[in-house]
Amino acid sequence: YLTTSPCRVCDITNKTNNHFGSITCLACASFFRRTVSLGIQYVCKKVEKCPTSHVVRSGCRACRFKQCEVAGMKAGLVRGKRDACKMQQYGGELVQQNINMDSRATLTIETIGEYSSKAEEMEKSPSNENEVNILLNVTFQELLQYYIELNNKSFYLLSRITLDSLPDFVKRNSQEATQICQNCPGADLLEVSDVEILFQYVSFSNLWLDVAFLIPQSSISRKLFSSFISNLKGNVGQSLKQLNLDFVEYSALKSFCIWKLGILDFGTTLKIFAEEHYSGVSAALTKYYKIEKNMDEVESALRIANLTLLLSLIFNSYQEMKQLYENFPKSFGFYIQSTEN
Repeated sequence: YLTTSPCRVCDITNKTNNHFGSITCLACASFFRRTVSLGIQYVCKKVEKCPTSHVVRSGCRACRFKQCEVAGMKAGLVRGKRDACKMQQYGGELVQQNINMDSRATLTIETIGEYSSKAEEMEKSPSNENEVNILLNVTFQELLQYYIELNNKSFYLLSRITLDSLPDFVKRNSQEATQICQNCPGADLLEVSDVEILFQYVSFSNLWLDVAFLIPQSSISRKLFSSFISNLKGNVGQSLKQLNLDFVEYSALKSFCIWKLGILDFGTTLKIFAEEHYSGVSAALTKYYKIEKNMDEVESALRIANLTLLLSLIFNSYQEMKQLYENFPKSFGFYIQSTEN
C-alpha cells in the first residue's frame, strides 16, 4: 500500500512505500537495489555532503546511497525475496490466429503444457537448488519459461502487414515491447536510459523476428516491403528454417536477440544483464536438450552455438528495419509507450 509519508531519501511525497526497511519512493528503492545487487561502490567528488533532494538533477550517487543507509534501508533485504516474487508457471491456452504458418512453427498447447510441467519438476529437484541467478532473482528454468511465455500470445495477423496497417502493427508492438521491458527479470535494476536502449531490440525481436520465423514469404504482400521483407525472409527466415527450431528453441533465440544484438550499444550495466540472461537461458536450454532431446553436452553446445551464430544475420535485418522506420513519422514508431491511463 502507498503511504502519505515523504521519501526518507529524497523527500518526495508521491507514491512512497516501505522498501528494504524504510519508507522511500520507487526511484530510490530501485537505485538502492541496483547498487546493492551490482555491488557498485560510488565515490563522492566533494565532501560527502551533497544534497539528495528529488529536485536536484544528476545528484551525487555516493551521497544518495549513503542517505539510503541513513534512512534505514538494509542491503540484506535486497535479496531473499525469490519465493515471494517467484514467477508463476503458466498453463494457459495459446491463442492462435488463422495464419498460414510454416509447419515447423505450429505452436501447440501441448508444447507449452509439457515443458511447463517438466520445468516445474526440475524446479523442485534438489539438484537445482543452486541454479538461481541471484542478480535476476529467478532460476534458470524460470528464466527460459519467461521467454517461452512471451511467445504464448496471439500472433496477430502478421501476414497482412501493409503500408496502411504498419502504424497499427508498430503501435501495438511498441506497447507489448514496453511491457516486456518493464516486466523482464532484473528490469527494475536498470536506469531509464538503459531501458530505452533495450526497448529498441525488444521491439524488433517481438515483431520482425516473428515475421521471419512464422510467416511464409508467399503470404506477405511485397509491394511496399520488397527489399526489407525479401532480405528478412531470404536470410534470417531461411536460416531459421534450416535449423528447424522448435518452440522452446525459438523462445531462447528471441531472448538472445533481445540481449545480444545491442551489445555494442550497451553500457556496463546492460552488458552485465545481457550476460546473465544469455548464460541463464543457455543453461536451461542445455537441460532441455538433455531431457527432451537426449543430447549430450557437445551436441547441446553446438546447437546453442548455431543459434548464437544467427545473431549476425539478424543484426543486419535490425539495421534495415531502422532504415525502414526512418521513412515514417516518429509519432507512430520506435518509442516506449506510456503505460499511464
